[in-house]
Amino acid sequence: MKKTIVLLICFIFFITGCTSKEVSKEKKIYTNYISELKKVNKSTENIPFNIEINLDELTDELYMYQFIMDNVKEDIYDVEAIVIHNKKTEDIFPSIGIFDEKEKLLVNKKPSGIVLVGYIDSNNKDASFKALIKYKDSKNKKHKVYYVTK
Repeated sequence: MKKTIVLLICFIFFITGCTSKEVSKEKKIYTNYISELKKVNKSTENIPFNIEINLDELTDELYMYQFIMDNVKEDIYDVEAIVIHNKKTEDIFPSIGIFDEKEKLLVNKKPSGIVLVGYIDSNNKDASFKALIKYKDSKNKKHKVYYVTK
């Protein structure tokens, strides 16, 4: 019985150790993307999809922002994206493909888009936003796109 408990505890430590390493890797990517975005000051030219940011009032104190990527002009695969803003926050920034599976957007698949949602308090509704989008094209070539609001 004691041997079984010891083996079970070792197994739990083994699983926890593996999981924490994966989370650390993902968190490192996430924080590196944020650091990279803070240094970016202009959008990439010729972005092969539409980008829109909507800001909607939810309550007197809270706004929701939606970062929308759609209407791709070419098929894109393995999409990773993160959106940040210039206001102080305790919340995480919305992302896709970092902590979860990467997405794809296809020209002939309608509707096809990605929406990242975040929240910001009402006294920060004048925030500016930046996004980093990484993807591969149909020839497996890697691309990186920056989007910056004024």
